[in-house]
Amino acid sequence: MQIFGIKIILRIQLILAVLCFTSATFAQAKDVSAQQAGVEYARQEVVKADAQHKSDLKQVADAEKLLEQRKKAYEEQTKQLADDRKKSELSKQHLQEANTKLTKAQAILDQAWKE
Repeated sequence: MQIFGIKIILRIQLILAVLCFTSATFAQAKDVSAQQAGVEYARQEVVKADAQHKSDLKQVADAEKLLEQRKKAYEEQTKQLADDRKKSELSKQHLQEANTKLTKAQAILDQAWKE
């Protein structure tokens, strides 16, 4: 992001340097209208560069906001997954205990029928 701003500033400085050099060359002619056109062109470039810079800043801010939202959603989903795994482990233990009790009860019933 900083690179765009630096590039724009360097571009403006280059344009101004060219304009200064051009105006120095034509200083004897004192062509004021050409100088005014150069200044207006430079001013327009500043406006364009500023608009682009603001647009880039907004894009960065939007991307950062979206990234934060996704990080938060990821963290919530990770927590939910951990909770679901704990619940699954508890239900597995409960199932094993119920199967053990069923096996014992069936064995007692089978023994009762044999006697």
